[in-house]
Amino acid sequence: MLERNTYPKCFGPYLLYAISTDFENFGPFDERKASYRLFFLVEFEKAEDGARFEEEMREAGFPVVLGPADDSIPYATLQTAKEAVVQAVKGTVVFDVWEKYVSRVEPSLPLEPVALMSFVKSKISRWRKGQGSPESVIIGVLDDGCPFAAAHFLQAKMSTRVLGIWDQNKGRKPVKVKDRKGRKCRFGQKLRDFNYGLEFRRYSGPPVAAPLRRRIGLDEWIQLHTTPTGSIDEDGCYADARFKNLSRRRSHGAHVMDVLAGRVPTSSRVGHPAPGDRRDPPTWKPGTDRASRADVVFVQFPEEGIRDATGVWLKAYVLDGIRYILTFADPKKIENVIINVSYGPTTGPHDGTAELEAALTALVAEYDGVTRKPKLDIVLAAGNAYLSEGHVTYTRRPKQPGHVEWTWRLPPDNSVLCFAEVWIDKVNPGPVTVTLKSPSGAISTSATGPVQPPPGSPLPPYTGVYAPAVSGSHTMWLLAVEATQSVAEHGDWTIEVSGIPPKAQVHAYVARSNPNMGVRSGAKLSYFVDHKWETTRSREAGCKYADGEFDKTGSLIERKGTLNGIATANDSRVHVAGGYIIANGRKSAYSSAGPARGGPLTLRAGPDYVLPCDESHALRGIRAGGNRSGGVFRLIGTSIAAPQLARHLADPPIPAPTHGPVQPDDIAKLGGGDIEPP
Repeated sequence: MLERNTYPKCFGPYLLYAISTDFENFGPFDERKASYRLFFLVEFEKAEDGARFEEEMREAGFPVVLGPADDSIPYATLQTAKEAVVQAVKGTVVFDVWEKYVSRVEPSLPLEPVALMSFVKSKISRWRKGQGSPESVIIGVLDDGCPFAAAHFLQAKMSTRVLGIWDQNKGRKPVKVKDRKGRKCRFGQKLRDFNYGLEFRRYSGPPVAAPLRRRIGLDEWIQLHTTPTGSIDEDGCYADARFKNLSRRRSHGAHVMDVLAGRVPTSSRVGHPAPGDRRDPPTWKPGTDRASRADVVFVQFPEEGIRDATGVWLKAYVLDGIRYILTFADPKKIENVIINVSYGPTTGPHDGTAELEAALTALVAEYDGVTRKPKLDIVLAAGNAYLSEGHVTYTRRPKQPGHVEWTWRLPPDNSVLCFAEVWIDKVNPGPVTVTLKSPSGAISTSATGPVQPPPGSPLPPYTGVYAPAVSGSHTMWLLAVEATQSVAEHGDWTIEVSGIPPKAQVHAYVARSNPNMGVRSGAKLSYFVDHKWETTRSREAGCKYADGEFDKTGSLIERKGTLNGIATANDSRVHVAGGYIIANGRKSAYSSAGPARGGPLTLRAGPDYVLPCDESHALRGIRAGGNRSGGVFRLIGTSIAAPQLARHLADPPIPAPTHGPVQPDDIAKLGGGDIEPP
C-alpha cells in the first residue's frame, strides 16, 4: 500500500489506487505503445492556472495536454504519460508543480490518441449560418447508441435531425467511400480540438483537391443507403459506418433519445392522457413540442466506458462531451442547450463536492443565458440504487459504541474488480481505523494514524483498504477486492470502522458492478448485509409492508441517501429526475432517494420531481424506440425519467406536480411530486 503523503495531496484515491497497482485494472494498459496516454479530470486552484501548469510540466520533462475550452471554469481534461503521475513523488520538481497548481485530479479510462501533441485550445464553432432547425433550442445526449437514420429522427427530404455525433471510442478511423458520382470521399473526421475519437456531422464538407477525400455528412451517408423503393437500408447504413452498438435491435441511447426528442412523446405511449383512462391503448399521437423538432447533438460514450458499470470513467468524457455539444450553439440564435446524462456512479461524497458534479455546477453557472449565452441546463437520472443494499450509515450518538461493522457480500465467479467507499464527516476525525477482512480471515487495515500490520494470511494483490484521503470537509477510505472469478475469495467480507468520534457520521457506498445494458461481461453486483439486523429484526420487518416497501427500521443498510453520486448538489439548472408508477402514483421501487449527506454546500433533499418509469407493477418500464424504425421496447429505470424532464424543459413551463410530498421522507423520495409525462 502507498503512503498517502508520498504523492501530491491533489491526487485522488482512485489515482493512488491506480498507481499502487501499476494501472493493472485501468483499461487496456500497454506501455509498449509510445502513443499510450492516461486521461484525467483536473480541478485547478484557479481557472487561469492551466497554461502555467502545462508550461511547467513541459519544463520538468513531463508534457501534458489540456482539453479545449473557452469557458472560465477551473476544470479541464488532461492527457499525459504514466510517468507524469508515477514519478511525482515528494522531493521532485514534478511533485511541486502538481502541488502548486492542481486542487484535485482523478483518472478516467486511459486513451490511446494518435500522439501527445498540442491541438486547438479553444473550442471550434461547429454551427453554420443559415443551416439547422428554426428552433432556438439544441438537445444534447450523452449515451450509447444514436440511430440517426431512424424514421422518428428524420425531417424533410430524408435529412436527419442529428447535427453531429462524436464517437469517443479510441482507434476509430474515417470510412473510405465513393459518393454517387464515383468520387473518393470519407465518412467521419478526426476532431481538431478534442484529440480523440471521431465525429460525424450532418452536412457534407466542401470539395477538395485530389488526393484529399471530401468529407460526407450524415445526410449524404443516408442518401447512399437508400433503396430503389425510396426507403433506407438502416442495417447497411450503420454496419458500413462501423457503429457496432447499432447492430443490435435495442440500445440505451436510442431509447433515451426517442423519449427526449422523438416524434411521439411519452404521453402518447402510455394510454389516453387525463381526464382519459390510462388503461386505454396508447394514442401514438405525434408531438408538437419543440423537442420533437429540435436539432440533436449526440456524444457516444466509449465502449470501454460502457463496459465499466462503476461510472468511475465518466468524469473526463462527460466534461468533454458537454463542451463539444456547446460548440454547435450559435449564441445569437440558440437560447437554450439542454443536455441529458442518464448515467452516474453510486459512489462519491454525495454532498455536492464530487469533481464531475462540481464541474457541472460550474458550467451551468458560466452559461447562465445572461452573461454568457446560451443558457445551459443539464438533466441527470436520480439512479436505481434504492433497493440495491449498497448504502450503510451509522451515527455515533451518546452511549453508542465507537465502532461498527457489517458484511460486504461478493458473489462467486464475478469477473470484475469491486470497489466500496467509507466516508466520515470529519477532516481530522482522530485515530479512526477501517478494516477489511476476507471470509478466510485475511485482514487489511488503514487508519488516520499509525497502525501495526495485522496478523493473518495475506490478501490477494491490489485487494484491501487504501490510505484515507481528505475530500472537502470529509475523510474517505477506498476499499477494493479483485475479481472473485480468478483472484479473490467470494462470500462475506467484513468491514469494520473503529475509533469513531462522538456525533460523527459514517457512510459507506458500494460501486455498482452489474453490467450496463448491451454488455455481457459476467459481472455481478456486490452489496452490504447487516447480519445483526438480519438475525434479530428481519422476520418482524418482513411482516411490515407499506407504500410498496418492506420495513428496514434499525438496519445499518439505508435506502435513503442513494442518489446518483453526481446528482446531490442543489443547483436550479442541474436537474434530477426520479421515477414513479403511473397506476398508483407511488415512487418506482428502484428509484433512488435523497437526502444528500451534510456538507458545505446547499444540498439536494431529493430528486427535483418524479416522472413515469413504470405503467404498473406488472407492466414495468416505458415504451420507446430501438435502433430501427418502427421498433419499440421497454426500458426500466430512472434513465427514462431524466429525458422526460428534459423534454419539459425544452417546452416550458414544467407542469404542476401532483401527489405533492407532505413529510420530509416523501420529499427525499418524490422531490416536488409526480409530473405528468411530456
